[in-house]
Amino acid sequence: MKITRLFILFSIPWLAAACATVKQEGPAVPAPGPKISRAKDVLKRKTPKFNAPQTLGGLIASDSWTVYPEKQQEEFKGHVSYDNGIYTFRADYALSDRAKSTFSAAGNIYIKQAEKNGPLYEVKADDGRYNYKTGKGRLSARKNRFVYLTYQDAQGTATHAQARKAEFDTNTKTYRLYQDVTITRPTPAGTATVTAERVLARQNDQYAVLEGGVKLSTPQYTMTADTLVMDGKNNQSYAFGSRTLLQGKTEEGQFAVIADRAEAENETRLLSLKGKVQGWLVSDEINKAEINDKF
Repeated sequence: MKITRLFILFSIPWLAAACATVKQEGPAVPAPGPKISRAKDVLKRKTPKFNAPQTLGGLIASDSWTVYPEKQQEEFKGHVSYDNGIYTFRADYALSDRAKSTFSAAGNIYIKQAEKNGPLYEVKADDGRYNYKTGKGRLSARKNRFVYLTYQDAQGTATHAQARKAEFDTNTKTYRLYQDVTITRPTPAGTATVTAERVLARQNDQYAVLEGGVKLSTPQYTMTADTLVMDGKNNQSYAFGSRTLLQGKTEEGQFAVIADRAEAENETRLLSLKGKVQGWLVSDEINKAEINDKF
């Protein structure tokens, strides 16, 4: 499982399109007379107090749209939406603040990026904020709710994640999930689910750390640990803390093992247990062995 595909979905490139210049054509007017021409020359020599912000009203639809020129802000209320065929954005409220280079949204936030013959990214949240100059942003959910994230590859395989809060940096491609984190993805043997309290992912390094009551469940086995590290570049994963426990069923039978540390090769699936290893294996083959008659 490559962690790149798990966490790339936090990116919200639609903001770049939403901040593009809007060109608005005005009605034709007669040529100005001499007095008007002189007045325009005087105005040209004066320095304005501020540069008026480029408006987003021609791109974003809403029930109401208010421009605050001195603050360089635009406020959108009610059924806020933007859709260019590739990027989709919806919310109950949005605020563009050009002075701070931020775009904020609240209430039933929905973001989707769907390129033809490419992957699909979806985000659902209650509150969000993005600084398009620094590339940093956050998503959060209100009480008893979650931030939902989905990545679906070109073949239709979908990975889902949920958390109470998410932070991201689109420049460094670093992502963090907090509180009651759950990630599910399909595997050839069935659905795999991992839960944790915190997740840090560095997409460029193909590296992720899951911490706090980590539990990995598959149709064959479950694993619990304090920390699970997934190192995609080195094709390794390892778990440790609070005596890592693995239990499940294989072709050889049922098993349960505890150890200080569990390491796995992602490609060969070779599992190594280290430090005070204890456990048991029960199988029909062992139960039928002749040695059992001696006891």
